[in-house]
Formats: sequence, structure tokens, C-alpha cells
Amino acid sequence: MTREPFTSTRIAALPGGTFSFIAVIWLGISSSQTATAQDSDCTYGPDTCKQGFVWREADGRDHVCVRPEAREQTREENRLASSRLAGGGAYGPNTCKQGFVWREAFQGDVVCVTPESRAQAARENQLAAERRACRR
Repeated sequence: MTREPFTSTRIAALPGGTFSFIAVIWLGISSSQTATAQDSDCTYGPDTCKQGFVWREADGRDHVCVRPEAREQTREENRLASSRLAGGGAYGPNTCKQGFVWREAFQGDVVCVTPESRAQAARENQLAAERRACRR
């Protein structure tokens, strides 16, 4: 149900005998309707990102919303993945060379990255919900 805007003008006496016009404007639109219209963009499904964010794409199912430069970093890490493997060790064929750790952007993500990059992926995962535009 949509309400029509209501406008009222009143004259009020202020202390000291002066008069002032007080305008009261009521829009009659519920804030939840307004927030839904402004905040819900599901163009690319429930994982649609807010303006300024893109899917990280650590793999084809990774739809965590990140800044474009973070996605580029992720692509570069994926490109370098095989060069960062130790070639065997305590964790089998996915053992990383010294100084690298598994990214763990999602369960099973064993791309070897710097500890800082793994921490960044964890932060991005924590912020995922607030970076999505679709609010269904």
C-alpha cells in the first residue's frame, strides 16, 4: 500500500511574542521499502557484488566480492601456483616451498601464497556478506 505525501504548515508562537512558520513534511514511505529498492541488486544472482567490487574467482565457484586489484592478485597467485610447490613433503604433492602457505580462500584451496595473502583472503571472506548487493 502506498501512502500519499502529506504536507502541513503551522504557525507557532515562540517565547517573546514572535511567530515562526514551522513546516512539517511527511513522506509516508517506509524505510524498509526504500532500503530494499536501493540496496537490492540481484543482476548476477544472489552473489551480485556492490559497486566497486568483483568476484575474487580463486576458482570457478569463488564469488566472494573483492576490490578489482585483489582479483588480479588472486589470478597472479593462481598463475604462479606450480612454481611455489615444494614437489613433495609433509603435506604430499601440495606442500609449499619455504615462505609460502596455503591460501585457504575456500575449503580445499591449496594454492601456495604468502602469509599476508592468506590473511587477506580470510579478511575478504569475513567481509563477504556486506559486500554483496543482493539482499534476498
